[in-house]
Amino acid sequence: YFDAIPIYIAPPKTWWDELLLLSVPAAAVGFRSSALMLRLTRSSMLEVLRQDYIRTARAKGASERSVNYHHALRNAILPVVTVIGIEAAFLMGGLIVTETVFNVPGIARYLVTALTQRDYPIVQNLVMFVATIVVLINFAVDMLYAVLDPRIKYSES
Repeated sequence: YFDAIPIYIAPPKTWWDELLLLSVPAAAVGFRSSALMLRLTRSSMLEVLRQDYIRTARAKGASERSVNYHHALRNAILPVVTVIGIEAAFLMGGLIVTETVFNVPGIARYLVTALTQRDYPIVQNLVMFVATIVVLINFAVDMLYAVLDPRIKYSES
């Protein structure tokens, strides 16, 4: 009988229903970031494909697929990984608007509720939680640099 109320969304009955409910907010958050990542990946690939070592790999007889995936993409992905780390903070901020607009219960909506009710300990904890997530993502990006680019080495001391 809850389906008669237009504002209330009945809880999903299966995981497929849950996935369908989350697809529109995920698309709204992801479209801007995906467009930025695609543009950056394309420009980085075009820049790397003009390098001398790419011409050398082609001259040695490497297939175009091998040149693109093994030589070019590995070097072109570094700026994209950097932007993904920076974009994580913007995505966390964008979740506040997205969860409010789409009426999705989540951390950002909980933060907005705590702000409107002046529940400052919850606000402090949620801000620290989000800041920790952003720091961990940036740490993972830094560690990923060493995996993607063998020239980058982190000292042990």
